[in-house]
Amino acid sequence: MNPTDIVRTILRAAPDALVVSSLGTATSALRAASDDGPHLYMGGSMGTALAAAIGVAEKQPARAVIAILGDGEAVMGAGSFWSMAGIAPPNLLAIVLVDGHYTITGDQPLGVPDVFADVAAALGLETATAYTDDEITTLVQTLHRPAVLEVRYEERAWPGSSPFVDPPVVRWRFEQAAVGAST
Repeated sequence: MNPTDIVRTILRAAPDALVVSSLGTATSALRAASDDGPHLYMGGSMGTALAAAIGVAEKQPARAVIAILGDGEAVMGAGSFWSMAGIAPPNLLAIVLVDGHYTITGDQPLGVPDVFADVAAALGLETATAYTDDEITTLVQTLHRPAVLEVRYEERAWPGSSPFVDPPVVRWRFEQAAVGAST
C-alpha cells in the first residue's frame, strides 16, 4: 500500500465523512484519491491539521470527521492529541500515515519514536494500528471515537506535489460539503 491507496480505502470506508488533511503527503494523497474533492487541505501550516479537525468536529457534531495526518505532521502538532483527549469529540478519528520519514522535505527520518497509538492510548483515546486495506476499512468503520488509527506502510511512493490550491474555493467547497450541499 502507498499513501494514495490508503486514502482511497479511507474514503471508501467513510464516504460521508468531512476530511481534513495535513500538508505534504496526506494532502497530495487525498487530492489524488478524491479527484480534488471538497476537503479541508491544511497545505501551508505544519502541525495544525488535527487542531483544525477538532474544530470541525465540534462545529459539525452530527458528521463523522477524519483527520489524515502524516507522521511528521503528527510530531509537529503533538499537543493536539492532548486537546483531542481533553475535548473528546465523539465524531473524530485521527489517522496517522506512518512511514517514519519527513517525505516531502527530503526523506529525513523523524528522529523520534513513531509511537502515536501508544501516546494516544496513554491519553485515554481509543487506538489501533492497521497494515492492510481490510484492516483500514474495518477500523475506520468500527473504531469507537474519539480515536487514533495508525496506518503503517512501507511502499513510500510519494503522490507528487499538489497543484495550486485556491484557498477561497477550498473553503467554499468544504463549507458546502459540511452542510450537505452539492458542490
